[in-house]
Amino acid sequence: MRILLLLLMLATRVEARTVLACGHPVYPPISWAQDRQLTGIAPHLAEKLFRELGHTLALSVFGNWERCLQEARTGRVEVIVAAYQTAQRQQDFRFTDYPIIADPIILLTHADNPEPVTRLEQLKGKTIGLLFGDSFGDEFDDFVRQEAFVERVSEGRQNMMKLAMGRIDYMPIGKLTASLQLQHFAYRSRLKPLPNIITIEQYYLAIRRDSPLVKHLPYLSARINELTVEKYIQYITEHYSQDYLSRRPAGEAPAR
Repeated sequence: MRILLLLLMLATRVEARTVLACGHPVYPPISWAQDRQLTGIAPHLAEKLFRELGHTLALSVFGNWERCLQEARTGRVEVIVAAYQTAQRQQDFRFTDYPIIADPIILLTHADNPEPVTRLEQLKGKTIGLLFGDSFGDEFDDFVRQEAFVERVSEGRQNMMKLAMGRIDYMPIGKLTASLQLQHFAYRSRLKPLPNIITIEQYYLAIRRDSPLVKHLPYLSARINELTVEKYIQYITEHYSQDYLSRRPAGEAPAR
């Protein structure tokens, strides 16, 4: 494997340059903006892999996830450090063969909501809180667009506040991200994660289709697979989860 990786790296290595990239600004531990810098599993991994190829990654932080996707579509950035694959995104981006990390998706709701949700059909007519740019797979996206009411905001904390106030019914979110943000923003007494996983998405490194960097995809894919097998990604997942929680002491959210 090491010899194959070396051959792939040599075959695709080009003159070193700065590569512009972005990622989700509010989705720990995958990626989040901290002190105007993008940090987390995906920025760490992307910087590491592009450095191996001789490039410097310049990470941009935009106001919300949709803005990052749009800047990549229009050519301002070439790399998205982590994104789900959807039919729409495949028109604009090429993805690594192997995912960085799996993202089981659950629903958050108000702590007093007695209704369990085990099927998408139960969300019919409900108000769903999403972030700008959010996608949870084609099946989920199509259903909520056609059968539910959707309200979008820029940050997960805004949706948590709306849930606590009863202004929305449910909020889909990655299971690990939910656990971290409920602790970080001190909403564990007012919101509850439902136990059922509604879908499992995968985060991949993505490169704009017309970028010359797509020639690196075989190498990037092989390295991601290798780092998964070596449990390196598991290690940095634990590291960045703790890093996120340590950034700010969690106090009870103000009553509203």
